[in-house]
Amino acid sequence: MKNEPPEKPASAATATGRAGAPKRAHAINTITLELNAAAAIHSHDEGQWATVFAIHNRYRGKDKPPKAIPISVKFSDHTVAYALTAIRKGAHFTVTGTLDHDEGNQGKDFYRINADQLRVHSQKAAEPDATAA
Repeated sequence: MKNEPPEKPASAATATGRAGAPKRAHAINTITLELNAAAAIHSHDEGQWATVFAIHNRYRGKDKPPKAIPISVKFSDHTVAYALTAIRKGAHFTVTGTLDHDEGNQGKDFYRINADQLRVHSQKAAEPDATAA
């Protein structure tokens, strides 16, 4: 009987999934952004999914104004019902999901987030403290 070293487990790079991709490749393409709805939400296929055009204001430093980046958000599965009831034009919300990038007509960049999580921020002004004189 030969004395052989034990077989090594497959590395993360060769684990099941896409060829050559790490085992946790799904976590690499996840992004969380705060956005403002630039339009009303649009329902598709009788509410099966919905989209909204939004703006992300990227901070570029103390001495530069923020840069507005247009992003389309696609809601489906467990986020669509909440999105349809909570998002209106001007709503401020946070979305977590996967990011897609494409080049649209005339060579302009086009970004889309496929929403896995959604949080709509309240736009109500804080009520004054009852004890304040």
